[in-house]
Amino acid sequence: MAHDKLGPGEHGEIFIKRHKSGKFQARVRVRLFNGEETQISRNRKTGPAARLAVQAEIDTLLNAPRGSAQLKPDSRVGLAARQWIDELRRQSTWPNPPRRPQTVDEYERLLGTHLIPKLSKYRLNELTTAVCQDWVNSIIEAGRSGPYDMVVTAAQARGAFKAVLDRAIVHDALRYNPVDKTSTPKRKAPDPKAMTVMDVYRLRKAVRDWECARVGRPGPRPTGHLPAAIDLMLGTGLRIGEVLALNWGEVNLSRDGLPTITVDATLVDIKGHGTVRQEMPKTDAGKRTIIIPKFTVESLEAIRPSVTRPDMPVFPSRQLRDGRASLTPQTPHNVRRTLRAALELARMTGEVHPHLLRSTVATFVARERGMADAAALLGHKINGGVTARHYIERLRLAPDASAVLQAMVDIGEEEAGKATHRRTTGAAAARADAPAGSAEKVAVEVEDSGW
Repeated sequence: MAHDKLGPGEHGEIFIKRHKSGKFQARVRVRLFNGEETQISRNRKTGPAARLAVQAEIDTLLNAPRGSAQLKPDSRVGLAARQWIDELRRQSTWPNPPRRPQTVDEYERLLGTHLIPKLSKYRLNELTTAVCQDWVNSIIEAGRSGPYDMVVTAAQARGAFKAVLDRAIVHDALRYNPVDKTSTPKRKAPDPKAMTVMDVYRLRKAVRDWECARVGRPGPRPTGHLPAAIDLMLGTGLRIGEVLALNWGEVNLSRDGLPTITVDATLVDIKGHGTVRQEMPKTDAGKRTIIIPKFTVESLEAIRPSVTRPDMPVFPSRQLRDGRASLTPQTPHNVRRTLRAALELARMTGEVHPHLLRSTVATFVARERGMADAAALLGHKINGGVTARHYIERLRLAPDASAVLQAMVDIGEEEAGKATHRRTTGAAAARADAPAGSAEKVAVEVEDSGW
Protein backbone atom coordinates (compact mmCIF):
# COMPACT_ATOMS: atom_id res chain seq x y z
CA MET A 1 0.00 0.00 0.00
CA ALA A 2 1.39 3.39 -0.99
CA HIS A 3 2.26 5.72 1.84
CA ASP A 4 0.56 9.10 2.02
CA LYS A 5 3.03 11.95 1.43
CA LEU A 6 3.90 13.66 4.70
CA GLY A 7 4.73 17.31 5.10
CA PRO A 8 7.71 18.50 7.17
CA GLY A 9 6.93 18.01 10.87
CA GLU A 10 4.07 15.56 10.18
CA HIS A 11 3.74 11.89 11.10
CA GLY A 12 1.57 9.11 9.78
CA GLU A 13 -0.83 6.78 11.53
CA ILE A 14 0.52 5.03 14.62
CA PHE A 15 0.27 1.24 14.12
CA ILE A 16 0.24 -1.09 17.13
CA LYS A 17 1.12 -4.77 16.87
CA ARG A 18 1.24 -7.44 19.59
CA HIS A 19 4.19 -9.82 19.58
CA LYS A 20 4.10 -13.48 20.57
CA SER A 21 5.97 -12.48 23.72
CA GLY A 22 2.92 -10.50 24.80
CA LYS A 23 4.53 -7.06 24.40
CA PHE A 24 3.04 -4.38 22.17
CA GLN A 25 4.99 -2.50 19.48
CA ALA A 26 3.93 0.92 18.24
CA ARG A 27 5.51 2.33 15.08
CA VAL A 28 5.03 5.41 12.95
CA ARG A 29 6.57 7.31 10.03
CA VAL A 30 7.79 10.86 10.70
CA ARG A 31 9.02 13.51 8.28
CA LEU A 32 11.55 15.89 9.83
CA PHE A 33 11.71 19.61 9.15
CA ASN A 34 14.73 19.14 6.88
CA GLY A 35 12.67 16.85 4.60
CA GLU A 36 14.16 13.56 5.78
CA GLU A 37 11.78 10.72 6.66
CA THR A 38 12.38 8.27 9.49
CA GLN A 39 10.48 5.57 11.40
CA ILE A 40 10.00 5.35 15.16
CA SER A 41 9.04 2.19 17.05
CA ARG A 42 8.69 1.48 20.76
CA ASN A 43 7.84 -1.69 22.70
CA ARG A 44 5.79 -1.62 25.90
CA LYS A 45 3.68 -3.99 28.02
CA THR A 46 0.41 -2.44 26.85
CA GLY A 47 -0.80 -0.88 23.62
CA PRO A 48 -1.61 2.53 25.15
CA ALA A 49 1.83 2.63 26.79
CA ALA A 50 3.53 1.86 23.47
CA ARG A 51 1.47 4.60 21.76
CA LEU A 52 2.43 7.16 24.43
CA ALA A 53 6.13 6.21 24.10
CA VAL A 54 6.04 6.76 20.34
CA GLN A 55 4.23 10.09 20.73
CA ALA A 56 6.85 11.26 23.25
CA GLU A 57 9.64 10.32 20.83
CA ILE A 58 7.90 12.20 17.99
CA ASP A 59 7.74 15.31 20.19
CA THR A 60 11.41 15.00 21.13
CA LEU A 61 12.53 14.37 17.56
CA LEU A 62 10.62 17.28 16.04
CA ASN A 63 11.45 19.78 18.77
CA ALA A 64 15.09 18.87 19.37
CA PRO A 65 17.58 21.36 17.90
CA ARG A 66 19.49 19.91 14.97
CA GLY A 67 22.00 22.71 14.37
CA SER A 68 23.32 24.16 11.13
CA ALA A 69 26.42 23.69 9.03
CA GLN A 70 28.23 26.11 11.35
CA LEU A 71 26.93 25.20 14.79
CA LYS A 72 25.52 22.03 16.36
CA PRO A 73 23.87 21.39 19.75
CA ASP A 74 27.04 19.62 20.89
CA SER A 75 29.36 22.44 19.73
CA ARG A 76 31.56 24.03 22.37
CA VAL A 77 30.68 27.39 23.91
CA GLY A 78 34.09 28.69 22.88
CA LEU A 79 33.33 27.98 19.22
CA ALA A 80 29.94 29.71 19.46
CA ALA A 81 31.59 32.79 21.02
CA ARG A 82 34.31 32.87 18.36
CA GLN A 83 31.78 32.65 15.53
CA TRP A 84 29.69 35.45 17.06
CA ILE A 85 32.71 37.77 17.33
CA ASP A 86 33.82 36.97 13.77
CA GLU A 87 30.30 37.65 12.48
CA LEU A 88 30.14 41.00 14.30
CA ARG A 89 33.53 41.95 12.93
CA ARG A 90 32.35 41.32 9.37
CA GLN A 91 29.20 43.35 10.03
CA SER A 92 31.27 46.22 11.45
CA THR A 93 32.59 46.86 7.93
CA TRP A 94 29.07 47.40 6.53
CA PRO A 95 27.79 50.91 5.74
CA ASN A 96 26.08 52.19 8.88
CA PRO A 97 27.17 49.06 10.79
CA PRO A 98 25.06 47.59 13.64
CA ARG A 99 28.25 47.39 15.75
CA ARG A 100 31.34 49.52 15.41
CA PRO A 101 34.82 47.94 15.38
CA GLN A 102 35.78 49.25 18.82
CA THR A 103 32.57 47.79 20.27
CA VAL A 104 33.45 44.39 18.81
CA ASP A 105 36.90 44.69 20.40
CA GLU A 106 35.27 45.31 23.78
CA TYR A 107 32.97 42.28 23.39
CA GLU A 108 35.97 40.14 22.51
CA ARG A 109 37.86 41.37 25.57
CA LEU A 110 34.89 40.70 27.87
CA LEU A 111 34.35 37.16 26.59
CA GLY A 112 38.05 36.37 26.52
CA THR A 113 38.52 37.55 30.09
CA HIS A 114 35.37 36.25 31.77
CA LEU A 115 33.59 33.62 29.65
CA ILE A 116 36.27 31.55 27.92
CA PRO A 117 38.22 30.56 31.08
CA LYS A 118 35.03 29.32 32.77
CA LEU A 119 32.62 27.93 30.17
CA SER A 120 34.47 27.49 26.87
CA LYS A 121 34.65 23.67 27.22
CA TYR A 122 30.93 23.27 27.91
CA ARG A 123 28.79 22.05 25.03
CA LEU A 124 25.78 24.16 24.13
CA ASN A 125 23.35 21.37 25.07
CA GLU A 126 25.01 21.10 28.49
CA LEU A 127 24.20 24.69 29.43
CA THR A 128 21.46 25.26 31.97
CA THR A 129 20.23 28.39 33.67
CA ALA A 130 21.90 27.21 36.89
CA VAL A 131 25.27 26.84 35.13
CA CYS A 132 24.96 30.33 33.61
CA GLN A 133 23.89 31.90 36.92
CA ASP A 134 26.87 30.32 38.68
CA TRP A 135 29.11 31.90 36.05
CA VAL A 136 27.57 35.35 36.61
CA ASN A 137 27.96 34.87 40.37
CA SER A 138 31.65 34.05 39.93
CA ILE A 139 32.26 37.45 38.31
CA ILE A 140 30.53 39.23 41.22
CA GLU A 141 32.53 37.20 43.73
CA ALA A 142 35.79 38.09 41.96
CA GLY A 143 34.94 41.75 42.52
CA ARG A 144 34.74 41.30 46.29
CA SER A 145 38.50 40.92 46.58
CA GLY A 146 39.40 43.78 44.24
CA PRO A 147 39.05 47.56 44.10
CA TYR A 148 35.84 47.39 41.98
CA ASP A 149 32.59 45.55 42.65
CA MET A 150 32.40 44.15 39.06
CA VAL A 151 28.63 44.68 38.92
CA VAL A 152 28.82 46.59 35.64
CA THR A 153 31.30 44.07 34.22
CA ALA A 154 29.00 41.19 35.14
CA ALA A 155 26.05 42.86 33.41
CA GLN A 156 28.11 43.58 30.29
CA ALA A 157 29.55 40.04 30.12
CA ARG A 158 26.08 38.56 30.66
CA GLY A 159 24.71 40.68 27.79
CA ALA A 160 27.48 39.54 25.45
CA PHE A 161 26.98 35.85 26.37
CA LYS A 162 23.23 36.19 25.88
CA ALA A 163 23.88 37.48 22.36
CA VAL A 164 26.20 34.52 21.68
CA LEU A 165 23.43 32.07 22.64
CA ASP A 166 20.78 34.04 20.74
CA ARG A 167 22.86 33.39 17.64
CA ALA A 168 23.00 29.69 18.56
CA ILE A 169 19.17 29.69 18.56
CA VAL A 170 19.20 31.24 15.08
CA HIS A 171 21.42 28.33 13.96
CA ASP A 172 19.04 25.82 15.58
CA ALA A 173 21.72 24.68 18.03
CA LEU A 174 19.53 25.68 21.01
CA ARG A 175 15.78 25.91 21.54
CA TYR A 176 15.89 28.43 24.40
CA ASN A 177 18.46 30.79 25.89
CA PRO A 178 19.54 29.67 29.39
CA VAL A 179 20.95 33.15 30.12
CA ASP A 180 17.49 34.76 29.86
CA LYS A 181 16.47 33.89 33.43
CA THR A 182 19.80 34.80 35.04
CA SER A 183 20.17 38.04 36.98
CA THR A 184 22.83 40.50 38.09
CA PRO A 185 22.81 42.96 41.01
CA LYS A 186 21.28 46.36 40.43
CA ARG A 187 23.82 48.91 39.31
CA LYS A 188 24.63 51.80 41.58
CA ALA A 189 23.11 55.10 40.54
CA PRO A 190 25.82 57.32 39.01
CA ASP A 191 27.06 60.22 41.10
CA PRO A 192 28.36 62.82 38.62
CA LYS A 193 31.01 65.25 39.81
CA ALA A 194 31.78 68.73 38.49
CA MET A 195 34.59 71.21 38.99
CA THR A 196 34.07 74.58 40.64
CA VAL A 197 34.97 77.84 38.91
CA MET A 198 38.14 77.99 41.02
CA ASP A 199 39.02 74.43 39.98
CA VAL A 200 38.61 75.50 36.35
CA TYR A 201 40.90 78.47 36.93
CA ARG A 202 43.55 76.29 38.63
CA LEU A 203 43.44 73.74 35.80
CA ARG A 204 43.83 76.36 33.06
CA LYS A 205 46.70 77.97 34.97
CA ALA A 206 48.36 74.58 35.58
CA VAL A 207 48.52 73.61 31.89
CA ARG A 208 49.84 77.04 30.91
CA ASP A 209 52.47 76.98 33.66
CA TRP A 210 53.53 73.55 32.41
CA GLU A 211 53.97 74.90 28.87
CA CYS A 212 56.07 77.80 30.18
CA ALA A 213 58.22 75.43 32.26
CA ARG A 214 59.21 73.55 29.08
CA VAL A 215 60.68 76.61 27.37
CA GLY A 216 64.42 76.18 26.86
CA ARG A 217 64.44 72.53 27.94
CA PRO A 218 65.58 69.61 25.77
CA GLY A 219 62.88 67.87 23.74
CA PRO A 220 60.06 69.06 21.48
CA ARG A 221 59.39 72.75 21.75
CA PRO A 222 56.15 73.88 23.44
CA THR A 223 53.18 73.99 21.07
CA GLY A 224 50.38 75.29 23.26
CA HIS A 225 48.32 72.24 22.28
CA LEU A 226 47.53 71.06 25.82
CA PRO A 227 46.06 74.43 26.98
CA ALA A 228 44.10 74.66 23.72
CA ALA A 229 42.75 71.12 24.07
CA ILE A 230 41.68 71.81 27.67
CA ASP A 231 39.99 75.08 26.65
CA LEU A 232 38.23 73.30 23.78
CA MET A 233 36.83 70.68 26.17
CA LEU A 234 35.80 73.38 28.65
CA GLY A 235 34.19 75.46 25.92
CA THR A 236 32.24 72.66 24.25
CA GLY A 237 31.90 69.61 26.51
CA LEU A 238 33.44 67.42 23.80
CA ARG A 239 34.87 64.00 24.55
CA ILE A 240 38.64 63.88 24.28
CA GLY A 241 38.40 61.68 21.18
CA GLU A 242 36.13 64.23 19.49
CA VAL A 243 38.52 67.06 20.35
CA LEU A 244 41.57 65.31 18.91
CA ALA A 245 39.69 64.22 15.76
CA LEU A 246 38.99 67.84 14.77
CA ASN A 247 40.47 69.08 11.50
CA TRP A 248 40.91 72.76 10.67
CA GLY A 249 38.24 72.39 7.99
CA GLU A 250 35.71 71.84 10.82
CA VAL A 251 36.77 74.97 12.75
CA ASN A 252 35.35 78.41 11.96
CA LEU A 253 36.99 81.27 13.85
CA SER A 254 35.53 83.96 11.60
CA ARG A 255 35.34 87.39 13.22
CA ASP A 256 32.31 88.42 11.15
CA GLY A 257 30.04 85.70 12.49
CA LEU A 258 29.58 83.20 15.27
CA PRO A 259 32.75 81.12 15.82
CA THR A 260 31.87 77.43 15.61
CA ILE A 261 33.27 73.94 15.42
CA THR A 262 31.56 71.01 13.69
CA VAL A 263 31.70 67.56 15.28
CA ASP A 264 31.69 64.85 12.63
CA ALA A 265 34.28 62.34 13.83
CA THR A 266 36.09 60.87 16.83
CA LEU A 267 39.29 58.93 17.52
CA VAL A 268 38.89 55.26 18.43
CA ASP A 269 41.26 52.40 19.23
CA ILE A 270 40.70 49.44 16.90
CA LYS A 271 42.48 46.13 17.30
CA GLY A 272 45.11 45.69 14.63
CA HIS A 273 44.87 49.31 13.46
CA GLY A 274 45.78 51.37 16.52
CA THR A 275 44.17 54.79 17.05
CA VAL A 276 42.25 55.86 13.96
CA ARG A 277 39.86 58.66 12.99
CA GLN A 278 36.32 57.30 12.78
CA GLU A 279 34.26 59.38 10.37
CA MET A 280 31.31 59.52 12.76
CA PRO A 281 30.99 60.51 16.44
CA LYS A 282 30.28 58.01 19.20
CA THR A 283 26.53 58.22 18.52
CA ASP A 284 24.37 59.47 15.65
CA ALA A 285 23.12 62.29 17.89
CA GLY A 286 26.76 63.35 18.34
CA LYS A 287 26.89 65.09 14.96
CA ARG A 288 26.48 68.76 15.81
CA THR A 289 27.81 72.28 15.35
CA ILE A 290 28.79 74.17 18.51
CA ILE A 291 29.17 77.91 19.03
CA ILE A 292 32.36 78.35 21.03
CA PRO A 293 33.09 80.98 23.70
CA LYS A 294 35.74 83.68 23.48
CA PHE A 295 38.38 81.92 25.61
CA THR A 296 38.22 78.86 23.34
CA VAL A 297 38.49 81.02 20.22
CA GLU A 298 41.59 82.71 21.63
CA SER A 299 43.24 79.37 22.43
CA LEU A 300 42.57 78.00 18.95
CA GLU A 301 43.83 81.18 17.30
CA ALA A 302 47.04 80.88 19.30
CA ILE A 303 47.86 77.46 17.82
CA ARG A 304 46.46 77.92 14.30
CA PRO A 305 49.23 77.68 11.67
CA SER A 306 49.60 80.52 9.20
CA VAL A 307 48.58 78.14 6.42
CA THR A 308 46.03 75.40 7.04
CA ARG A 309 44.35 72.73 4.96
CA PRO A 310 40.86 71.35 5.64
CA ASP A 311 42.26 67.86 6.36
CA MET A 312 44.98 69.12 8.72
CA PRO A 313 44.46 68.03 12.36
CA VAL A 314 44.00 70.82 14.89
CA PHE A 315 46.22 68.80 17.22
CA PRO A 316 48.84 67.07 15.03
CA SER A 317 51.03 64.37 16.53
CA ARG A 318 54.27 66.15 15.58
CA GLN A 319 55.99 68.76 13.43
CA LEU A 320 57.86 67.51 10.38
CA ARG A 321 61.42 68.63 9.71
CA ASP A 322 60.34 70.98 6.93
CA GLY A 323 58.01 72.78 9.35
CA ARG A 324 54.79 71.18 8.14
CA ALA A 325 52.45 69.55 10.65
CA SER A 326 51.84 65.81 10.53
CA LEU A 327 48.44 64.74 9.20
CA THR A 328 48.19 62.23 12.05
CA PRO A 329 46.39 63.56 15.16
CA GLN A 330 47.61 63.18 18.70
CA THR A 331 46.16 60.20 20.55
CA PRO A 332 44.01 60.47 23.70
CA HIS A 333 46.64 58.38 25.52
CA ASN A 334 49.36 60.95 24.84
CA VAL A 335 47.19 63.89 25.86
CA ARG A 336 46.19 62.16 29.11
CA ARG A 337 49.86 61.46 29.86
CA THR A 338 50.76 65.10 29.18
CA LEU A 339 47.90 66.30 31.36
CA ARG A 340 49.11 64.10 34.23
CA ALA A 341 52.56 65.70 33.94
CA ALA A 342 51.05 69.20 34.08
CA LEU A 343 48.90 68.29 37.10
CA GLU A 344 51.90 66.79 38.87
CA LEU A 345 53.86 70.02 38.39
CA ALA A 346 50.92 71.99 39.83
CA ARG A 347 50.51 69.54 42.72
CA MET A 348 47.04 68.61 41.47
CA THR A 349 47.74 64.92 40.80
CA GLY A 350 44.54 62.89 40.57
CA GLU A 351 42.22 65.90 40.78
CA VAL A 352 41.27 66.15 37.10
CA HIS A 353 40.67 63.78 34.19
CA PRO A 354 39.32 64.67 30.71
CA HIS A 355 35.81 63.31 31.27
CA LEU A 356 35.45 65.48 34.39
CA LEU A 357 35.60 68.51 32.09
CA ARG A 358 32.62 67.13 30.14
CA SER A 359 30.65 66.67 33.38
CA THR A 360 31.57 70.21 34.43
CA VAL A 361 30.31 71.72 31.17
CA ALA A 362 27.07 69.71 31.42
CA THR A 363 26.53 70.85 35.01
CA PHE A 364 27.05 74.57 34.31
CA VAL A 365 24.86 74.56 31.19
CA ALA A 366 22.09 72.53 32.86
CA ARG A 367 21.95 74.94 35.81
CA GLU A 368 21.69 77.99 33.57
CA ARG A 369 19.86 76.68 30.49
CA GLY A 370 18.21 73.42 31.50
CA MET A 371 18.78 69.70 30.89
CA ALA A 372 17.65 69.74 27.25
CA ASP A 373 20.27 72.30 26.21
CA ALA A 374 22.96 70.43 28.15
CA ALA A 375 22.02 67.16 26.41
CA ALA A 376 22.01 68.80 22.97
CA LEU A 377 25.41 70.41 23.59
CA LEU A 378 26.94 67.10 24.66
CA GLY A 379 25.47 65.24 21.68
CA HIS A 380 23.03 63.11 23.66
CA LYS A 381 19.69 61.98 22.27
CA ILE A 382 16.95 64.16 23.76
CA ASN A 383 13.79 62.58 22.38
CA GLY A 384 13.77 59.08 20.99
CA GLY A 385 10.05 59.05 20.16
CA VAL A 386 8.43 58.31 16.83
CA THR A 387 7.85 62.00 16.06
CA ALA A 388 11.51 62.88 16.55
CA ARG A 389 12.70 59.84 14.58
CA HIS A 390 10.43 60.11 11.56
CA TYR A 391 8.86 63.54 11.22
CA ILE A 392 11.23 66.25 12.49
CA GLU A 393 14.52 67.11 10.85
CA ARG A 394 17.10 67.17 13.63
CA LEU A 395 18.73 70.54 14.28
CA ARG A 396 22.48 70.00 14.15
CA LEU A 397 23.33 73.39 15.62
CA ALA A 398 23.71 72.92 19.37
CA PRO A 399 22.18 75.56 21.67
CA ASP A 400 24.41 78.60 22.12
CA ALA A 401 25.86 78.06 25.60
CA SER A 402 29.05 80.00 24.88
CA ALA A 403 28.10 82.84 27.24
CA VAL A 404 27.52 80.41 30.12
CA LEU A 405 30.89 78.73 29.59
CA GLN A 406 32.69 82.04 29.14
CA ALA A 407 31.20 83.16 32.47
CA MET A 408 32.47 79.94 34.08
CA VAL A 409 36.03 80.92 33.15
CA ASP A 410 35.62 84.66 33.87
CA ILE A 411 34.15 84.07 37.35
CA GLY A 412 37.02 81.72 38.21
CA GLU A 413 39.59 84.29 37.14
CA GLU A 414 37.77 87.02 39.07
CA GLU A 415 37.64 84.94 42.26
CA ALA A 416 41.30 84.02 41.88
CA GLY A 417 42.16 87.70 41.51
CA LYS A 418 40.21 88.59 44.65
CA ALA A 419 41.93 85.81 46.60
CA THR A 420 45.34 87.02 45.45
CA HIS A 421 44.44 90.59 46.41
CA ARG A 422 43.34 89.47 49.89
CA ARG A 423 46.58 87.55 50.42
CA THR A 424 48.69 90.48 49.21
CA THR A 425 46.81 93.05 51.32
CA GLY A 426 46.95 90.85 54.40
CA ALA A 427 50.66 90.20 53.95
CA ALA A 428 51.43 93.90 53.52
CA ALA A 429 49.47 94.78 56.67
CA ALA A 430 51.26 92.07 58.62
CA ARG A 431 54.67 93.35 57.50
CA ALA A 432 53.77 96.89 58.45
CA ASP A 433 52.66 95.86 61.95
CA ALA A 434 55.57 93.53 62.70
CA PRO A 435 58.83 94.95 64.20
CA ALA A 436 61.75 95.15 61.76
CA GLY A 437 63.78 91.92 61.69
CA SER A 438 61.28 90.04 63.81
CA ALA A 439 60.49 86.37 63.19
CA GLU A 440 56.90 87.28 62.37
CA LYS A 441 58.00 89.73 59.65
CA VAL A 442 60.40 87.20 58.09
CA ALA A 443 57.68 84.48 58.12
CA VAL A 444 55.19 86.79 56.39
CA GLU A 445 57.73 87.70 53.70
CA VAL A 446 58.53 84.03 53.04
CA GLU A 447 54.82 83.11 52.77
CA ASP A 448 54.16 86.01 50.41
CA SER A 449 57.06 85.00 48.12
CA GLY A 450 55.19 81.84 47.11
CA TRP A 451 57.77 79.32 48.45
